[in-house]
Amino acid sequence: MNKLSAPTEPGRIRLPEKLGFGAYSLSLDCCNNFLATFLLFFYTDVLGITPALAGIVSLIASVWDGVNDPIFGYIAANRRFKNREISRPYLKWFAIPTAVMFILVFLKIDLPRSILFIYAVIVYLIYDTFNTFNRIPSGTMVTLATNRQDDRISISLFQAAGSSIGVIIATLGCWPLIYALSGVSETGLLINPRRGFLAGSLLVGLVLVGGSLLHYRTTRERILPEPDTEQKVGLGESLRLLFGCRIWVENTLFYLFYNFSIIFMTGTLTYYATRVLGDPGAATIILAAYIFSSLLAIVLLVGRLHKKLGRRKTMILTAVLMIASKIYFTFFPASIVAAIVMGVLVGVSVAFSINVNSLNVAESADYIAWKSGKHLETMIATFNNSISKLGVALCNFFIGLLLEFTGYNADLAVQPESAIRGIEACMGVIPMVMAIIMLIIALKSKIEPLVAELKAATKEEEA
Repeated sequence: MNKLSAPTEPGRIRLPEKLGFGAYSLSLDCCNNFLATFLLFFYTDVLGITPALAGIVSLIASVWDGVNDPIFGYIAANRRFKNREISRPYLKWFAIPTAVMFILVFLKIDLPRSILFIYAVIVYLIYDTFNTFNRIPSGTMVTLATNRQDDRISISLFQAAGSSIGVIIATLGCWPLIYALSGVSETGLLINPRRGFLAGSLLVGLVLVGGSLLHYRTTRERILPEPDTEQKVGLGESLRLLFGCRIWVENTLFYLFYNFSIIFMTGTLTYYATRVLGDPGAATIILAAYIFSSLLAIVLLVGRLHKKLGRRKTMILTAVLMIASKIYFTFFPASIVAAIVMGVLVGVSVAFSINVNSLNVAESADYIAWKSGKHLETMIATFNNSISKLGVALCNFFIGLLLEFTGYNADLAVQPESAIRGIEACMGVIPMVMAIIMLIIALKSKIEPLVAELKAATKEEEA
């Protein structure tokens, strides 16, 4: 097994470093939620691509993720920077290119629709490639910064808070900005969305750069392999170790369907507010309920209940809350009250999910290192990043196909009833099915005995 170097300085992780983790999480989730909430709507109602073609852009992106993430993860896992660091320097090199390409994704240009489709594919794939490298530290730095369990829990809470603030900026901040600068017609449609989406993407791009570089400046990699024990890990061996780690497999599946459940809702929320409720501003109210309930849960509930319930029961609670959030809405899908109730319960569920996912990712890396002596932090990071991007891409693909199939037409002021029913299903019934699968995974989880085994072994080695 690889020997791990001791932390280079004694004591606990200090507040500025925890704030750096929170700022980075803020920047990533600001970017992710802007994409998840507005990308498909931008393609169909602003760029002028049909829903089916917009969905195909996302499908191509998901195929590219399936190819590039394992390869880039393998490269990163076997690369060391001059100072022996594994992942932190990626922020310095890729934050600005990622932000620039993000802005270009939401740039409205005047081209024939067939060429617009090709433009959208190329720009999004370049953005996605840069984003893969910029996100590597998101899945590695908790493991590399500290091996203290209480510090990891504390960092996860800062990450959860940062994530919620990022969602606030991406949605409560950007959506009012977008429709204020775009102008809204009497029928609730955007008049000049080119200016609004450019301003929104510029804001998110600046947040992405700021959060990434602040994380780079405030954090350190302390838990590193000794130079004389480092080993190259082949791609095949890396995949075998990952899929042989039950902690990682369970968490990855749980997080995948969690992403599906969230993105079906956020990806259709703009359509829902504009086309079902007839009020673009309603999206802000629903998102406010979602975000502030998440923040309150982080402050008041997550830390306390996680300690009392443990990891598995927290995962079960997350899934149950997600299921419960859809029940009222399913019966009254055109009610803004039902949508707000759904937003509140989803927000609380998200707070627990962010917390438990951060800890599970760190302990997956520890478990693999203990069992095999191989350090796969960057492989785990790229695979988990892929899960996030896969959620956006596949959900947008499915939503695009569903809108096309149900007769959605961005040029119509009033959509056909079939399109309205499709939008409502993406907000309610389909995410509920995803949450039920989450519950099944959580009920069958063996994560707690595996973590207990790891902790017992670590104590024996220290003794």
